Amino acid sequence: MTYRLPQPEDKARYVRGKFDEIARQYDLFNDLITQRQHRHWKRVLVERVNMPPDARGLDLCCGTADIAARCLAKLSAAGRIVAADFSQNMLALARRRLARHQANGPPPVTLTLCGDAMRLPFRNDSFHFVTIGYGLRNVTDLSACLGELWRVLRPGGVLASLDVGKVGNRWLRPLSEFYLFRVVPLIGRMLQSGQDMFEYLPHSTVDFPDQAALRGIMEDSGFSRVEVIEFLFGASVIHLAHKPG
Repeated sequence: MTYRLPQPEDKARYVRGKFDEIARQYDLFNDLITQRQHRHWKRVLVERVNMPPDARGLDLCCGTADIAARCLAKLSAAGRIVAADFSQNMLALARRRLARHQANGPPPVTLTLCGDAMRLPFRNDSFHFVTIGYGLRNVTDLSACLGELWRVLRPGGVLASLDVGKVGNRWLRPLSEFYLFRVVPLIGRMLQSGQDMFEYLPHSTVDFPDQAALRGIMEDSGFSRVEVIEFLFGASVIHLAHKPG
């Protein structure tokens, strides 16, 4: 049976529900489909943010807070992280992970249930940096979301996004697509039989802009000095974008 993506008006509700359903398997799933390489990519993302020790940051679509936890290690007691997600079950796992880090006295963390990335519940110029891992693909309006991220960043702040990209090499592209559309769902079904979220994940990349197009959309949203960092020939990509000022 051919998988069909949810309609735009149903996307947010669908994605929220499905992430609730796969929350307990999500970290293991990421380890398996990337051979644990996502951990390195997230370390690179946090390093490249180059955050000051007293920075205030937002980790949007935080999931189980593996990026937020890495940010904590870079901050002093004067820093702060807000970890936001719209999945209750993901936030429950994030709370456990961050509690282990806070037991050793890192800066405070706020966990926020944020239902609409196009209407963030934060004031203008609130954060020195925003991180988002595999989240931009899931928003219902990419330009509106980027506009909100630009709004909540302070002048001079940085947005760091890690997401799936497009392999440019014409010989390697079919192999990448075979892995993404055939092997990745198979691994997901082995972890959680009958769960169609593992079909959604590769199909959500079809209409998602490639790394060059996403860079252009970020620039159209007001960001400057957009840097693209590719892994696995472009299959996974970090975008670093700065708010002028």
